[in-house]
Amino acid sequence: MLQQSNRQVSSSRHGAFGFGAAPRMSRFRPIVRGHSSNGQQHIEVSEEQVISRRQVMASKLLLVAGALLPAAPALADTAEPVVSAGKMKELSDRILAYKFEYPVNTTAGKPLAMLVSRVPEKYSSAAPLTADARQRIVSEVFDFRNFVTASMSVGPSSGVLKGRDPAEWKPREVALTVLVDRSTARTTAGQRVALNDVQEAHLETRDGLQYWVYEHVSQGSPTITSRTRESYRHSLAVTSWRPALDGTPYLYTLNLSCPEDLWPELEPLFRRAVASFALLPTTRDYIPPDKDPWLFF
Repeated sequence: MLQQSNRQVSSSRHGAFGFGAAPRMSRFRPIVRGHSSNGQQHIEVSEEQVISRRQVMASKLLLVAGALLPAAPALADTAEPVVSAGKMKELSDRILAYKFEYPVNTTAGKPLAMLVSRVPEKYSSAAPLTADARQRIVSEVFDFRNFVTASMSVGPSSGVLKGRDPAEWKPREVALTVLVDRSTARTTAGQRVALNDVQEAHLETRDGLQYWVYEHVSQGSPTITSRTRESYRHSLAVTSWRPALDGTPYLYTLNLSCPEDLWPELEPLFRRAVASFALLPTTRDYIPPDKDPWLFF
């Protein structure tokens, strides 16, 4: 009895790998216990291992679902294209030796379909603005949808400017003379008048040449975008001059115009266009405006 008791005590001190206290099993590991009553083993699985198995199954389901579902479109494919605001293009003409820029979208990024409605041509074959055919449009770009125009006209000095030294011309005199020559309105006495209100006019000197810059507003006809009877157009123009064959000063005028509601978005670009306008040095392609003025071909 004593030997049997000592054997039981010594066996209780045996661990799984030898003598000493049995190592303590982690609470997160499966614990195997033997039962001598029926010789079967029961495995108790910890709660963490059950959760881990569920996570593995969920990951497999996600992989399968990802393979079956169509691929989502990339964000870059659905993003709207970025339109650069304030883009300009240049028009240059060797026949009359000038150049200028014009906008192809607004400062807000709204595109303008600026089409060349009148290709650059010599003065004699250009379309006259009035019956006396002094001022003629030698080139023009036009947006038919938004009614934005950039036109170049040429004509001899007239009115109060005729016979005077260009150094004595006042900015407002130049502005009114050009606008009167472009107008078809007349008084009861038959005198032509301008229907434009000159807001501001000043003189700039660039590379030794005179450039008169002026802002004016006129009443326009109803358009697709504005069918009201009182629609207005806001314009910015610049005029310079060059002597003809006989020494007569010929006025070169760039006029940019738009509906009043587009003026806030186009004014900075119109001013950039006016600043870009320049009379170029003449080449062998240059045709003076008074050379064969009635030769239409």
